[in-house]
Amino acid sequence: MGKLSRKHVDYFDMFEKGISISHAAAIKLQTSFSDGVIDKAELKQVKDLEHEGDRHFHESLQVIDDAFITPIDRTDIVNILRSIENITDSIEKIADHIYMMRIDNANEHMRKFVDLSVESCQRLHDLMIGLKGFKKNRKALMDIIIEVNRLEEEGDRIYTESMRDLFEHETNAITIIKNKELYQLSEMAIDCCEDVADMVERVMIYNS
Repeated sequence: MGKLSRKHVDYFDMFEKGISISHAAAIKLQTSFSDGVIDKAELKQVKDLEHEGDRHFHESLQVIDDAFITPIDRTDIVNILRSIENITDSIEKIADHIYMMRIDNANEHMRKFVDLSVESCQRLHDLMIGLKGFKKNRKALMDIIIEVNRLEEEGDRIYTESMRDLFEHETNAITIIKNKELYQLSEMAIDCCEDVADMVERVMIYNS
């Protein structure tokens, strides 16, 4: 990804590029689970995408710092970009945990979590595409935000089920420790997606 131009900057495009990286990381994590046996090479590519997201965030900050006028408050722009980066970071933390804890197989709960992350990132990508015209597309964008909130509620439900199943049926203490943190990290990634949607909703309200 090349340096961002400081002339004719599309600040909304910064959001779209950032969430595209998050979405790619979620898909890469999903792919690593595809046959049930976790592919460590795919996990490494998640880390590469996290580095790409970090570069995009810092390049964007440089452009914003030089800007004279921005379409919405520059603090809101930075906060949305940072929250998007948090999604990519949270997905990378899942990949890191799987690698460090030597988790070799993906169970049903893990696959449900990552599927939700992919879907949430896709909805956010749709949101960022439409955000440039948010004053005309308010109803459609609010529907997307509501859907991201619904997916977060589904993540909460899966988290409750996964933890109950873990402590009800698992007897190996090491497995309990590994999966407990993995489920927590997975829920956190979906929470990060809702954070972005909620932040965009506030910006839409304040700029109506």
